[in-house]
Amino acid sequence: MNHFLSLYLKINFFRSVALLVGILCFLLCHAPVEAAGIVVLGDLSRDYQLKPGQTHEAVIELENRDTAAKTVRVYLADYRYLANGESLFPPAGTTERSNAGWLTFSPKLLTIPPMQKSQIRYLLRAPRDHTKKGTYWSMMMIQEIQEPTPMKTEKPESTVTVQASPSRYGVQIITNIDNTGRIGLEFTSATIQSKNLKRILSVDIENKGTKLARPEMWLEVYTGSGQKAGRFITDQGTILPGCSVRREIDISSLPKGSYNSLFIADCGSKDVFGLEIKLVLEGEPETKQLHLLKN
Repeated sequence: MNHFLSLYLKINFFRSVALLVGILCFLLCHAPVEAAGIVVLGDLSRDYQLKPGQTHEAVIELENRDTAAKTVRVYLADYRYLANGESLFPPAGTTERSNAGWLTFSPKLLTIPPMQKSQIRYLLRAPRDHTKKGTYWSMMMIQEIQEPTPMKTEKPESTVTVQASPSRYGVQIITNIDNTGRIGLEFTSATIQSKNLKRILSVDIENKGTKLARPEMWLEVYTGSGQKAGRFITDQGTILPGCSVRREIDISSLPKGSYNSLFIADCGSKDVFGLEIKLVLEGEPETKQLHLLKN
């Protein structure tokens, strides 16, 4: 018998209002998130290789999965992210490597009927300025506009406005100028810390170049006698110029002792970067900053 039907029969049998309220709360809390609201279809990061003066037209497709019409506002913002987890959204066109001025799009405001799809069309035009090198980007922000809901207070003539936080998507538009620019990764910090009873090595990496990097990253560990003690692969990802990321590696499997290690970020071709780290593992893991031997 269906689980919810069984519960329904029990409710009728016991006539329990409290149980009915509990089931309703359960259903609301466990409803799929994607079942309602505005959803961006496709990738949230769009990467284009353009020559100076070249253009590219594309669309962002939206779907309204709600039973009511939804209105969204579309605007541009710049974007940076840091190794500490912070995301920054300065005004469009205010950062050094912004391509917001190269983008035109329409519409800026649209209403999508219930259970229907709609599109935002955009044109990306690389400037004819041959001094522009490397990677430029911005974010197209798609924010749902929610109507304020009036709520009466104790005084009938007074109202207050209650507004839920609207959903917002950011679609990153990246422009790479004709394979120009350089990748310049630098390791800025290495820390060992205890997390959930595990020993975690955290490495912060900043791209001080002018071109985005998509490195494969891992840690090679050797004993004092030169024997290989392990290879630990960490998450990959994109590091944009002027941005930084933190990569964490679980090294709990390493026994106590002293090790020589090399953290490698391989971006392909000749763009391979390495960091030598001396690991001294004693007893229970504790948070400590590591000395960077060679960058």
